Amino acid sequence: MATTINQSFQQLKANLEITGLQQQTVSTRQQNVRDAVTADLTVLDTFLTGSYRRSTMIAPLKDTDIDVFVVLDPSLFKQDGQAWLLDKVKTALKKTYPTTPKISRNGQAVTITFTDFTYLIRMTHAMSYAVLD
Repeated sequence: MATTINQSFQQLKANLEITGLQQQTVSTRQQNVRDAVTADLTVLDTFLTGSYRRSTMIAPLKDTDIDVFVVLDPSLFKQDGQAWLLDKVKTALKKTYPTTPKISRNGQAVTITFTDFTYLIRMTHAMSYAVLD
């Protein structure tokens, strides 16, 4: 039991830190998810945002999400609209993760929830465009 303010804060910090194994799993998982979408769709760029990107993710992972933005080729936006595009991302993820219990459209994103660590990866797409003078 902590007996000083400093010890109490150190204990709180230790309770909020994720383990090395958890960090490695999250890192590998988010990269694999990005690769799965890139393998199936024309992706111009992907990037992370949120607490994982800022290295401020805290335990427990059950309350955590990893935000991945996927910049898709503009030609994909000319087809059957937003729902169709989200379904394409969902289908790409299901090819790589056929036994993952929950891959779903969630608003303007696709969410994939894993069971070994209860966290989710939320993928949001964006369109790249040029500004014309």
